[in-house]
Amino acid sequence: MAAPAAPPHRARPPRPSTGRGARTRAPGGPSRCVPTPALSLVFARPSPARRGLAAFFVLAAAGAAAPARAQQTIINVPSVDQTAKGRVFFLHESQVRDWGGERFWQTTHFLTYGVSKRFEVAATLYNVGSPFKQSANAGLGWKTAQPIADVFPGWAARNPGLAQWRPVVGAGQMVPVSLRGRGAGLWSYAQGAVTVPALGLRLMGGVSNGPPNLFAKHTTHFIGSYELPLTGLGHRVGGRAGDVLGHMSLLGEWWSGRHDLADFVPGVNYHTKSLVVIAGYKLGNTPGTRGDAIIFEIGRTF
Repeated sequence: MAAPAAPPHRARPPRPSTGRGARTRAPGGPSRCVPTPALSLVFARPSPARRGLAAFFVLAAAGAAAPARAQQTIINVPSVDQTAKGRVFFLHESQVRDWGGERFWQTTHFLTYGVSKRFEVAATLYNVGSPFKQSANAGLGWKTAQPIADVFPGWAARNPGLAQWRPVVGAGQMVPVSLRGRGAGLWSYAQGAVTVPALGLRLMGGVSNGPPNLFAKHTTHFIGSYELPLTGLGHRVGGRAGDVLGHMSLLGEWWSGRHDLADFVPGVNYHTKSLVVIAGYKLGNTPGTRGDAIIFEIGRTF
């Protein structure tokens, strides 16, 4: 009787990665750990900027599955959007730089709660990162934004042409307390915004007055911003690409003057019903200060 056939050889499945890298073995030599490309961003050169990028992508991955109301700041300039009554909005911002002999990772965190339809309270942690800046602060404050049509009933019916521009006025205050022992101060601002009919382009301008513990000096300055939704472009493109474009906007903000927040930041955002992701580039008003940086933000409404 013939001997039974040997069972076919089965190759052992590859061993899953432990997360630190793939383990390889040179012919005749010991095994060695080779970092994976994704993690080499963090571990190959652990600069503050790389740590900031890693932290942002971790937060983005955590929030990407969430089903944004408009954000409460354009990037750092306050917007005329409000947190809905009874809802909470949280936003993380990272500013990173790793070039030109300058490395840093600075973060700011916004937390707001909608007290009523047109009034919210806020808690903010400013400029915490590596290196630890002199302008690091923790603050509490409030903000309101009032559409003219709501403030003056009947105004829209009497002024249909102006009402198409959807004018909004707003104001707010924040009491920042220095985390570096530089005392407390009061930051106040007032603003107005209109939306250009047909384009949907919203333009905002206002005045801000800030204390030295947050702005590096006492300063009064102009603040301005623009927001241009790409909804129409998304409809024209159609398909999946059009769906993505339809949830995006081009935006930018400017703080005038010479202080710690004095810069122009153009950017783009992507938003859904409760998630907003923003990317921008900060250009300081004073050339050569080496404060230019990439900005990432992710926010969610709960």
